Amino acid sequence: MAINLEMHLDHLQISEATQAWIVSRLEKLEKGHADITGAHLSIKQLSGKPTVNEYDATLTLYHKPDNISASQKSSLIPEAIQLAYTSAERQLRKARGAARDRRKRSSRDAPVS
Repeated sequence: MAINLEMHLDHLQISEATQAWIVSRLEKLEKGHADITGAHLSIKQLSGKPTVNEYDATLTLYHKPDNISASQKSSLIPEAIQLAYTSAERQLRKARGAARDRRKRSSRDAPVS
């Protein structure tokens, strides 16, 4: 099942290769799991004199039970996307590990019939 990806580029453009990379990486996160229902990627160019060449990429994963959001800044759009993806992936691994630990604890504490 493919993840429904929404993108908000704020008058910016990204290459077809970058879009394909994003989709493939999200599908990799989803593989073997049913906890991600969609994703939203927002890329904005920051304003102001010191940050005129800075981009902010925010990746939100619609994850059960809590959504995961990661935001990173960089002077290059693909790099900002990569950093946001890496941060979201780290948070997802942590959330899945916590859920796995809860299931182990609850099965261990369950009464035996």
